[in-house]
Amino acid sequence: MSTPVPGRVEVDAPPIEPYTYGLLSVAQVVTEDGRWQMGGVEYETDACAQGGRVEGSCPVPLPPDEQTATLTATPGAGVGVRVTRPSDTATTGVVLVADPNLPAPVTIEVAPPEGALIQVLLDPGDSVPVTTGADGDWTFSYPADSGCPATVVTVPYTAGTDDLGSCLALGYPVTWSSDAASQTTVTYQVRPQGETAVVDSGSLAPGATVPAASPYYAAGAYDVTFTAAGATEPQTGTLTVPGTGDQPYELAFAVDAGTTHNKPLAEGLNWVEGGGPFTVYHRAECNPVGFDQAQQRALARLRLVEPREVEKAFSLQLATAEARQPLGTTAVPLAVALGALEQDAALRYAGQPTLHAPRWAQPYFTEARLVAQQGPVLRTELESRVAFGGGYYDDPQAPADPDPAAGQFWLYATGTVTARRSQPFAHEAFEPVTNTRVAIAERTYALDHDCYTAAVLVTVGGGA
Repeated sequence: MSTPVPGRVEVDAPPIEPYTYGLLSVAQVVTEDGRWQMGGVEYETDACAQGGRVEGSCPVPLPPDEQTATLTATPGAGVGVRVTRPSDTATTGVVLVADPNLPAPVTIEVAPPEGALIQVLLDPGDSVPVTTGADGDWTFSYPADSGCPATVVTVPYTAGTDDLGSCLALGYPVTWSSDAASQTTVTYQVRPQGETAVVDSGSLAPGATVPAASPYYAAGAYDVTFTAAGATEPQTGTLTVPGTGDQPYELAFAVDAGTTHNKPLAEGLNWVEGGGPFTVYHRAECNPVGFDQAQQRALARLRLVEPREVEKAFSLQLATAEARQPLGTTAVPLAVALGALEQDAALRYAGQPTLHAPRWAQPYFTEARLVAQQGPVLRTELESRVAFGGGYYDDPQAPADPDPAAGQFWLYATGTVTARRSQPFAHEAFEPVTNTRVAIAERTYALDHDCYTAAVLVTVGGGA
């Protein structure tokens, strides 16, 4: 009888059960090859089209009423670089002071009254002295894309002055306001003159004042489109920045309030542009002896990790979706957040919304009996699908490790999610130097969600 030899005995690994109720459980999954693998997806949708109503079965036309609205855009003090004296009695030398709110460093070329040119790199909040033994005029050359009114500024060194001049390196904050006497709500969209991309938009009720959604407007001219409630045609105007509080841009106009028989014209096409394609992969490598199924091993690993990786990509896609925030940025209890999103979706989306939450939030939904299983999907009592993604971030705007102990997360609602994906494929190679067989399995995805996106910040209390 032989004596057993200590060693390792290889057996089959236990079966792995992938997690359920993630993003792919609620998405419409389409497995196919196509042009979307090169540029993503784009399609026309009617899911966010808005209708209207009229009084009575045969309304009688009435003369149109005119309302008035006045909107004002006021550029404030700019964010930039100041030139100051090093002291009250100084007659030579200057100090360059960068605003702490500058989003990035800026390089300025300084020509003193005497001597060679000096390159000065300013980080946000920096204060950098530049000295010379001569008095006279200083010249400062700013980057062409700095937003300065002029790229070259000459500052005379005048006795008794402190702030010798400034040039903006970023832009101006803008405040929008509606006159209290205005009779209707007005929405606005701002585009750099001659361009189509919207850089700012908002809505103002009579008497309201709001800061621009865009933190700063760079110097230049902007085309502004105003649409007032009840108006049949939008109004347009031009806003020139830089400016000051003493030189506001103002537009006053009359608005046709419409009649009881006015029905809105058919809306234009509403297009959805999905996220670009991305590829999920996994690899397997080993000594080729006894490792003749490298591709099968890599494909098996791919199937286990792809739900999580797809959710990470979708979470970051939500961060760029400019989601509506019906309750602002104040954290609210879970039931309040869910109700707000269900209501908001009912008003702005034609179908059932899909809700998205990080996986650690699921016990709070179950404890409050807010979700129930229906086949392979979790749904709210109003039949909205819910995805608890293992790859979802607490805050897609600031991806980080999950933090359940903080007790807060963003609950998102979107239109129907579609996940287009290719067939999985694998390829392998042999590396003679290391005597290793390597196989890589891949699958290409492109995700989109129908035209609706909204989010509410939820608090469920600390983990303690």
